[in-house]
Amino acid sequence: MTVREVLVVHDATCGTCARIAHDLAAVLRVPVRLRSCRDPHLHAAHPDLPPAARACRTPAVGTVDAGGTVRWRPGLRAAPALLGLVRLRALPRAVALLCAYGARQWSVQPWLP
Repeated sequence: MTVREVLVVHDATCGTCARIAHDLAAVLRVPVRLRSCRDPHLHAAHPDLPPAARACRTPAVGTVDAGGTVRWRPGLRAAPALLGLVRLRALPRAVALLCAYGARQWSVQPWLP
């Protein structure tokens, strides 16, 4: 699948989330469009958006193919799909973003045995 664009739905009121979403555009070689999960028109524009992203519980990344079809991946499940889109020179920065997101998730929802 050829990805022509990436959509990122995130909580714009969360400073860390907004920074990570914004910085994602600098590491990918395709255009990145940011949308707030609090946007009242989001559900109408993307009815197939995962419910957790629509409720602002987790970010979601949508990869848009040449035909305009969006495939959504919530949270860290987006990382493998984005790996092939990272600019080679931006790989260290992409790893830092992944670590920042992982640290954010750990502080919000720590794993308990």
